[in-house]
Amino acid sequence: MTKRGNMEKANNYLILFADLIGSTEVASEAIPSFYAQNYIASYHWAARRAEIFINEKIFSQDKFIKTINKIEVVGDEVASFSLMDEFTDSNIEEQEDLVASAVAFAYVIKLYWLASPYNLSRMLDKQFPREIAVGIHIGPAALVPTPEDDKSPRIASFHINVTKKIENQAREGGESLIFVSYEVADMFQGWLKRRKQLPFKCRSPLTFAEFAKRPEGDSVKGVSKRLMLLELACAKNKTDGLINYLKKLFITPKKFDIEAEDAAWFWAKNYFPFTRNPFRYDKDTRAIDHISFKSDTAADYISQWFEAVGAPNRLFFNEYWFIYNCYIISCAMLRHPSVQPKEQAKYVGIAKKIFNLLKEMVNIVPEKR
Repeated sequence: MTKRGNMEKANNYLILFADLIGSTEVASEAIPSFYAQNYIASYHWAARRAEIFINEKIFSQDKFIKTINKIEVVGDEVASFSLMDEFTDSNIEEQEDLVASAVAFAYVIKLYWLASPYNLSRMLDKQFPREIAVGIHIGPAALVPTPEDDKSPRIASFHINVTKKIENQAREGGESLIFVSYEVADMFQGWLKRRKQLPFKCRSPLTFAEFAKRPEGDSVKGVSKRLMLLELACAKNKTDGLINYLKKLFITPKKFDIEAEDAAWFWAKNYFPFTRNPFRYDKDTRAIDHISFKSDTAADYISQWFEAVGAPNRLFFNEYWFIYNCYIISCAMLRHPSVQPKEQAKYVGIAKKIFNLLKEMVNIVPEKR
């Protein structure tokens, strides 16, 4: 038995869990091949695309100094465990960027998942798309002893369990379903303060978000005290700035007036890396596993996306975050290299329609900038 004095000390980790909501229901109703090769494959693809996206240096000034560790994708769950350095004056920006990259990953994976073959099929059938719940937390954990030939370090702690419970609690959210503990929200706020000083055109959409406190705290099973959890939401006092920012995404699809347009263009290219059969399996990149979908090209798929969001049922488009995400995806899709000028003009009109719905959902308050 190892003596207590010889045990390695615990270190702080940034822990992230993202889980599909309703996967048990899907598994019980679908045949195994559909569940594995369409539903779960769409999710795995979304996770890998989101990881690529946050590691790209798309924004010239609004880029992350440090990003989360490589994600682990198993079944219907995505996880990441990133070692946090000791918090000092010299590394504060690096640590805040690490936290912000986790928040960005959580948001971007939800974008890719919404636009995945599985959810697009549901939207074309006038069904609500399925969601992802995310929990992010910071807490101490220690390494688990493993054989020498096991190159993947394993960690364990109470706080890993807490993070998983935060992710479960996120299913009760009313906006993004991205829940974090107070420490994460506090460090994200530090990142925001620095980003607000950047020129307007260099900022990312994430700088117009905030973490909103949950009323009265959340009671989490296995934790004796209520936790102060916060949910990623639109910053209520910045909606005018956000609306002005987002408007540029559809009025100038051929120009790059703000750096979010570069990000949208990269998102679209990253979405469809192939010119034909965009969701075929590729043994090198493992882009996606045998998705069966009725589109032979990226252009076909994009056309079906705009068909799904072009004439939505009003009941279907009743949530701010859903409308916001559909708008962001649409602005990216219309920039894909496969979209011809005639189609682009039509898609801009649909994006504008969604944008107007978005404006109806917020009370615009002027933002000083």
